[in-house]
Amino acid sequence: MSRKDILIEQFLCIQKKSYWFVSFQSAVADLTPEQAVWKKSDRENSIREIVTHLVFWNERFLNLFKGIPNEKMAGDNNFTFTFLEVLDWQEVIERFNTVIINWSDTIGQCEEGKLDQAVKEGSKETWSESLSSITLHNVYHIGQIVSIRKMQGSWKKEQGVS
Repeated sequence: MSRKDILIEQFLCIQKKSYWFVSFQSAVADLTPEQAVWKKSDRENSIREIVTHLVFWNERFLNLFKGIPNEKMAGDNNFTFTFLEVLDWQEVIERFNTVIINWSDTIGQCEEGKLDQAVKEGSKETWSESLSSITLHNVYHIGQIVSIRKMQGSWKKEQGVS
């Protein structure tokens, strides 16, 4: 199995194939808009905010991977949790799914050597290293979604984690 195949498999697991961890599809299954914005306290992010944050960073790095310039970031990392406020919950879910599918397709179409290239000029980080971090970042936050659902009582153990 090539590095590209491994990365594509990881993005597939993130989106819809529960394996060692719950997929995004399972993590948000049957989640209402009200449940998506629920917070135990103001010190935490809601599920919707977490998914918005994931969309932001996945889209930004996908653009970088493709050589598409990104707009200057408006504010600090806190902005990444709220930039999709104008979309409804289902549109946020679709936006996440779309960017993950685009990652899989783009990795599948790239030359293997791209994975050894620097993420940007002057960076010591290669795309292979960055993509590993991106997948871990996604999985970390999907785990948060499951934990939040357990706190709010909307998680069913049949969805993958008891």
